[in-house]
Amino acid sequence: MDETTIFRVRVFLSWSAKNSASHTVALGLKDWLSKVIQFAAPFLSSDDIQAGERWDDVLGKQLNESDFGILCLTEQCLNSPWMLFEAGALSGAYRNPRRVVPYLLDMEPGKLTPPLGRFNAVVADKDGTYKMLASLNQTPRGQLVDERVLRETFKVFWPEMEGVLVEAKGRLPK
Repeated sequence: MDETTIFRVRVFLSWSAKNSASHTVALGLKDWLSKVIQFAAPFLSSDDIQAGERWDDVLGKQLNESDFGILCLTEQCLNSPWMLFEAGALSGAYRNPRRVVPYLLDMEPGKLTPPLGRFNAVVADKDGTYKMLASLNQTPRGQLVDERVLRETFKVFWPEMEGVLVEAKGRLPK
């Protein structure tokens, strides 16, 4: 790869149920991710499929071409057929495996059962979010940004994502 070549990491954000806590987190991540890692190119189906496009073609292409997947999970959507489908498609099975991170809102990784339990999950808190970003930052082509820069940028933008997570928790059933 030429030193001047800039590459982007395509990030697929998976969510379940419009206006849900899962969707709120995905919307927040879409805006936030590219602020923290400028080389990230997030895809969110509710925002990025244009009127008149064949949604299943766009979705299939994005699932196939994404480099990294984030599953915005709550207990309410653990068994969502679309979430399970997208997780399987993102994982690339055994031909072209990609990293898929269950991002858990208000639940612990022990709640995950296969197939989602096969992925190394993180809790949607400060430590878990940084761990997910550090993983996203490591690509087969090398680091997207220097780790020191990532830590500093994360510190600056964390309060924004923390606010999104608080809002999303407010949407969870009591």
